[in-house]
Amino acid sequence: MTRLQKILNYRFLRSIVWVLLFVACKPTLKNRESETRIFADDSISYARGFKLSSADERIRIEVTNPWQQAKNIHFEYLLSASDSLLNCIPIPVQRVVCFSTTHLAFIHLLGGDSSVAGVTNPKSITNPAIVRQIENGITLDIGNEQALNYELILSLKPDVIFAYGVGAEVQGTYQKFAEWGIPVIMVSEYLEESPLAKAEWLKFFALFYNKKTMADTLFTTLELQYNELVSKVSKVEKKPLVMTGMPWKDVWYVPGGNSFMAQFISDAGGNYLWKNDTSRESLPLSMERVFFESKKAEIWIHTGMANSLDEIKQTDPRMGQLKPFIDGNVYNNNNRTSANSQGNDFWESGVVNPQLILSDLIHIFHPEIIADTNTNFYKKLY
Repeated sequence: MTRLQKILNYRFLRSIVWVLLFVACKPTLKNRESETRIFADDSISYARGFKLSSADERIRIEVTNPWQQAKNIHFEYLLSASDSLLNCIPIPVQRVVCFSTTHLAFIHLLGGDSSVAGVTNPKSITNPAIVRQIENGITLDIGNEQALNYELILSLKPDVIFAYGVGAEVQGTYQKFAEWGIPVIMVSEYLEESPLAKAEWLKFFALFYNKKTMADTLFTTLELQYNELVSKVSKVEKKPLVMTGMPWKDVWYVPGGNSFMAQFISDAGGNYLWKNDTSRESLPLSMERVFFESKKAEIWIHTGMANSLDEIKQTDPRMGQLKPFIDGNVYNNNNRTSANSQGNDFWESGVVNPQLILSDLIHIFHPEIIADTNTNFYKKLY
């Protein structure tokens, strides 16, 4: 009998309970509704990907449509700090596995770094504390989404796995863990349409660590800072025309007009080139279309891995003909990267610091309002 088989046998008795929890928690909650009132939690102001409610000592989290193009998809989880309640995830969690660097950012802000037992793609992580844990063998590399080390994950005995999905095919993979007795928590903050909505998933993670009050306080502070910055540019008359992105294999992907990045640009007093688009996902555009539509663009941001104007021009000489390139108004969001340059902190701690990103963008778009040149996530390319 292999080690994996022994682990699976050990967890077999628990699997039935967790399958019910992962796939169909609602019947359990409905039984409770006949005995006590369900209290809806209206403390979520921006995020649309999850809802909260409670009954007695149980917290119910409902995650809806957690991947692109998902419709009428729901996952429900019951949490409880009481040892006497069955069919619930015990909180606070002690050991977790994370499939995304953004998950680490939320957990770090809550002071939960030591709970992270496993991560995917460790070379993309910028958090110094987690990097040290990886170097010291405290946090282990479990592979990547296409090649997960199932045996290693099971051996870590995590309380939960924080996961995400790009398409519906993820259900098959994650169902395996539920059958083996490990709750898989679907996280879809990346689908939110505004920076504050993404950051508000801090309250989601806080429930698993039993730190709701702490998360509420942290979020209120960053929300106040963010909105104060928005008010500083709310009356500006001239808004620079902003283009974004770099081509990948002859396709130029730009954020949709209803994406969080489009909201960032708008909140910072910029005029986004594709603001009239109605999607929240990335738009695949041809090189020719971008060159044509960006003729009047004044500022260019998010230029891939480029660290200089010369690197951009080496990608395609035509880039040097774009107005922001000629005028020297090109900025990249890779000011804070990991030692191997494979990780970008903009996509990690940036999710819980939208006020810092906004401050950077206001400085770029309107230096007359924020003149401080010590930007956080952005740097000007020369």
